Amino acid sequence: MTAPCPSPTVASQLLRKPRYEVQSATDAYTIRVELPGVPKDALSIDYDQDVLTIQGQRKAAAPENWKPLHRELNDLGYVLRLKLNAPVDEDELVAQLADGVLTLNLPIREAAKPRRIEIN
Repeated sequence: MTAPCPSPTVASQLLRKPRYEVQSATDAYTIRVELPGVPKDALSIDYDQDVLTIQGQRKAAAPENWKPLHRELNDLGYVLRLKLNAPVDEDELVAQLADGVLTLNLPIREAAKPRRIEIN
């Protein structure tokens, strides 16, 4: 289970919290984040002290001589911060971006996994 952390705001850029889902198992978290139009090179993922931060930037591209009649697409930044309830193994984090969806697999550290204690 995760809890959202407040997202920073930048006056000159529209920041939005992306849609996401978190699945938790005893051995890992799986997080899917919708980041439409964000290329891999404009995406950053940081993990520090059980807080996962995902930031992405979408640039609205148009030809130089193009004059829009109506425009709803603009530069857009995404920021998502999640506080994880269990420490994850930073060396085993896996991130994949396909079709505008970022999928993260975050294995939980062995010491943080639940254990059954046998009674003597």
